[in-house]
Amino acid sequence: MKYAVVDIGSNSIRLLVSDGNKALLRMLEITRLAEGLNKSGVLSDAAMERTAAAIVRFRDVAVKEKCDKFFAFATEAVRSAANGGKFVEMLKKEGVNIDVVPGDVEAQIGFAGAYTSGTIALVDIGGASTELAIGDENGIKYGKSLHVGCVRLKESFGEDIAALKTFGDKEAEEYGVKGIKFDKMYCIGGSASTLASIDARLENYDEKALHHRTLSRERIVEMIDFIHNTPMDERDKIVGLEPKRKDIVVCSGVWLLCIMDYLGAKEVVNSETSNTEGYLKYRLASRRSERADF
Repeated sequence: MKYAVVDIGSNSIRLLVSDGNKALLRMLEITRLAEGLNKSGVLSDAAMERTAAAIVRFRDVAVKEKCDKFFAFATEAVRSAANGGKFVEMLKKEGVNIDVVPGDVEAQIGFAGAYTSGTIALVDIGGASTELAIGDENGIKYGKSLHVGCVRLKESFGEDIAALKTFGDKEAEEYGVKGIKFDKMYCIGGSASTLASIDARLENYDEKALHHRTLSRERIVEMIDFIHNTPMDERDKIVGLEPKRKDIVVCSGVWLLCIMDYLGAKEVVNSETSNTEGYLKYRLASRRSERADF
């Protein structure tokens, strides 16, 4: 069996093609579905149209790859937008059914996708929300989603690091688990992956080089300072930095530091296996797998 899973995030859209055990293909497009959502409360027509087009392209890839089942799920941007239902209906007309997952489920699938061993703290920084899950081989002991993400932070604070840090430190307290014990902190999503890519000086995506790459707090601070001090029109020259992330990487990096400081973590492990793998496990472990588009 071959499966295709599309993660419709607030900032990017990801495709995973898997045999159920390992990834056969990964693709990503940055579409900024949540652009303007923080102020307007709705998804813009332009953001919905470019995101829907990317999803249809991924569906077509799944057909070309002869996948047996196709799943698509959406997170905070569609969850919180007043017109999220309009976006769901837009995709239905294209033959794509979207599962809008609650915040607690999003934390669970992210944890399931990244978990390795021991007790871990798993952070998923998205464009409009950030999930924290803490658990072990028996599952999640604690999970919570906050309405804080890199696109929302950028639209609210720009690159004012002092303001970002003040806000982030206060918001991290909302997780309510300070002092909890865990072995390692992991992070999934574009924020940690981008920092890991810059740290590795990767000119092209290399899953093996990024997966489980460990970043110290000091190294993250160093990279954020360097990027912040580089003019926007020169950031395309930074090796490892995806051009479409150059305006949000400072915000996501500062927010990651705030969460690390709140949890008392001195380093974070980037995981390239994430909520796409977790969602596939979630669907295959339940009758929800019967709701695939094909």
